[in-house]
Amino acid sequence: MTRPPMPGWDSQNSDASFSAPSDCAARIGKFERRIRFRNITEYAAGTLVILLFAGMAIGAFMRDELLITLSALLTVGGAIVVMVGLKRRASNLDRRPEDACLVHLRRQYQRQYEALRDVPRWYLAPLMPGVILFYYAVTSRVAEVTGWLRAIEGAAGPAAITFGIFALVALANWIGARALKKKADEIEALA
Repeated sequence: MTRPPMPGWDSQNSDASFSAPSDCAARIGKFERRIRFRNITEYAAGTLVILLFAGMAIGAFMRDELLITLSALLTVGGAIVVMVGLKRRASNLDRRPEDACLVHLRRQYQRQYEALRDVPRWYLAPLMPGVILFYYAVTSRVAEVTGWLRAIEGAAGPAAITFGIFALVALANWIGARALKKKADEIEALA
């Protein structure tokens, strides 16, 4: 009777199994479809923001509300910057023929992790100037009638809601980024 060259290997992990290559391809396909759907939804929302705030800018300009006009135009510009950033930072990566399936999946996870991690910088920050100027414009107009204290009190609630939503967007993306980082690290540990 011949002994196997490494008997310890035979006794360990005798039930080990490998996943089929089609499983990896299915994971990539599902993940890339989710990214594509998210981005299409974001582009639709960005287009809606541009249309609404462009209309607001025209209406405010016709009423000689220059600060409101400028805030709406800054928001339109911010939405355009966000949509360009979405394309540049958070679109699907092209598959490189030389990459193994897991290498490509890890690259996709890493790219999306970086995009979600940096949402406050490339997604929220471009919208801030328009939002801040809008609140300043409205508050200053109200302050002309009621005084600054009452105007600030009146703006505090809506501003808290707006910036609270921004904070929730940042938090949700941070949580998503951590989950993707974990997945990328798990693939990296396999190498």
